[in-house]
Parts: sequence; C-alpha cells; structure tokens
Amino acid sequence: MPVTLWPCTQAVLARCRSLLSVLLPALILTLMAATGGCRKNPDEQAAPLLKEVETALSQQKWEMAQEKAQEAVRLPGLSEALRDQARLKEEQARSEQQAKSQYARFVGNVDTDHDTAVSAYRDLPATSYYRQQGKDAYDKLRPVYISEHIEKAQAALTNGRCDDAKTQFQLVMEVDGANARALELSKMPCDRGAQPR
Repeated sequence: MPVTLWPCTQAVLARCRSLLSVLLPALILTLMAATGGCRKNPDEQAAPLLKEVETALSQQKWEMAQEKAQEAVRLPGLSEALRDQARLKEEQARSEQQAKSQYARFVGNVDTDHDTAVSAYRDLPATSYYRQQGKDAYDKLRPVYISEHIEKAQAALTNGRCDDAKTQFQLVMEVDGANARALELSKMPCDRGAQPR
C-alpha cells in the first residue's frame, strides 16, 4: 500500500532538498579545507610571513618581527632552508630588542658617564641597527674618553699607583690599541719618583 504524504510535509521535503543542494557543496569544501585538501604548500604560506618579518625589521618593530618569524618556524612541513631563514630573522629581532636597551644606556650616559656610555656602545653587536645609530656620538665621545683615562694613568704613575695606572692604560688600549701616548706612558717605570713627560 503506497504511503501518502501530507501536502505540508511534501512542501517541507522540497524546501529541505533545495536547502541541501545549496549547503552540501559548501559543507564539502569546508571539510576539505579542514582536513588539508585545499591547504597551501607550507613554503607558500611562509612567503608572506617572511615578507612581514622583513618589513617589521626595516621599521624597527622587533617584537612583531620576532612573532612573525616564530609563526613561520612553526609551520608544519616547511622546508629546512626557509625554516633556517625564519630562525635567523627571529634571532636578529631578539638581538635587536636586547640592543635597544643597550643603546638607551649608551645615549643616556653619553654626556654624564663616559665609562658607562663607552661600555654600552662596545656591547652592541657589530651588525646591530643601534650600533650604526650611535656611531657618530661614539666617535665624538671616544677621544674624550681616551684623554680622561690617559690623565688618570699619568696621575696614577705620578703617585706610584701602578695597578691603577695599568688599568687606565688597558681601558685606553681596548678603545684605541695604537694610542701612542698610552703606549709611551705604559713603558715608564712606576714609582713615586717617576715624572711623566
């Protein structure tokens, strides 16, 4: 015996079929994307991230650069070459973040504490953005620093403070290894009777 559907039930079924014909393709695409069916190659995914890293580095946005580089490093299936490149950029951003505080220490002491300023500048990595930023100020500070320590070395020699004189010479030589005056003074005998020339 055939089953007869009520007229309202037939209308509901027709509406359901129509809705299903629209939703089913979208559902299939969503499932494919979730399972990796439409996933991009990891190297292709890393390319825009690494571009963002470069942009952030050029704008001195160290934290953003580090985050984007870490995101690239974590991509599953990324080629070793790109993973290494992302790690290098991550390390560069981390290094610049640390250099930023050293640079602030340098700038904050240039006019007041020459020893601290010189030490802070010398601690900056050679390839750091901040080392280049501070180069002119350091070049102006360097002769003043050398002169101060040569004067202290002379005073120490005059007063027979041999260890102090040696320390002062060493500080000069670390900044200017060929400083003629420091080399000349360092060869002088250290006793209370010695008078620097």
